[in-house]
Amino acid sequence: MKYIIIFILFLNLNAGVLDYFSAKDAASSYKSGEYDKAIKNYKKLSKSGDINAQYDLANAYYKAGKLKEAIKEYKSVDSANRDLKFNSLYNMGNAYAKLKDYERAIKSYQDALKIKDDKDAKANLELVKKLKKRKEQKKKEKQKQNKQNKSNKDKKNSKSNKNSQDKKNSSNTQQNKSNKEKQNKQNKEDNKQNKNKNNQDKKKSENSQNRNNNDNKSDKTKQNQAQKQQQQKKENKQKEKNSKKKNSQSDDKNREQEKQNSKNREQSKKDKDKERKKNITKQIQQAQKNREKKGNKKGAKGLVKAVPISDMEEKKWRKLLEKRGVNSLMLELPSKKGVDSETKTPW
Repeated sequence: MKYIIIFILFLNLNAGVLDYFSAKDAASSYKSGEYDKAIKNYKKLSKSGDINAQYDLANAYYKAGKLKEAIKEYKSVDSANRDLKFNSLYNMGNAYAKLKDYERAIKSYQDALKIKDDKDAKANLELVKKLKKRKEQKKKEKQKQNKQNKSNKDKKNSKSNKNSQDKKNSSNTQQNKSNKEKQNKQNKEDNKQNKNKNNQDKKKSENSQNRNNNDNKSDKTKQNQAQKQQQQKKENKQKEKNSKKKNSQSDDKNREQEKQNSKNREQSKKDKDKERKKNITKQIQQAQKNREKKGNKKGAKGLVKAVPISDMEEKKWRKLLEKRGVNSLMLELPSKKGVDSETKTPW
């Protein structure tokens, strides 16, 4: 097994006298086996960022048997120095092996061998692999043995329980036989008493049942009557409802018919008015034609030619005639000489 102890031979120009003495004391304590004192001094030196002091601190932890602390310090050694890095991984593998953490030990040795080929590292790697295999085998054997022991124990307990149960069953059989005889005797007496009691209860029950039947018949009759009355009420309500509905429908129909009749009367009245207006218009047109004929015949005699009336005058006279209920027409008369046509109405 390798333990690299780094002694500080050269100090940086900025290092103080106290650092020099701390390093010297730490190395001296390590050599003399005072590992706790060495750990204390190396801790002070590692705080200043000295990688070598950190590595020596990990070694001091390892020698003091504080393997977990040693592994922590080995992991924190981050150096470009290949030898220092290799030694850190190698020693970390040794620490894991002592803790029987063979999986991590193998990983540490393999990482160390990636840096450089080393005979001791290879030998330790093979040894740890065998130890891991043996540990796993022992674990399997132990599990198998535990399983077998449990099975044997269960069998033994089962056999013991069976013997105990047989003894208990035998004792229980005798006791049960005695109890059974006593119980049979008691049952006979109880059955006799129960039979008498049952006969009495049966008679009481029959009497009670008869009374209940009579009561039930009476209740059923009342219930039927109540149901009939309720059904009759429902039917009457339904009839009344249907009658109201029918009357409502009839009223709606009558209102609709009356509405239609009113529309028909209005339409008939409009048609009559339209026909009457049409007849009046025809009469006016016929009267104009007659005036024109007469005017043509008497034109030579000095009669004034008939002048057609305007639409406004026609509407005015037509409205007046309709208001009075007169169906005759007033025709324009020819005017005589000397009569002022503007002051006299020629009708």
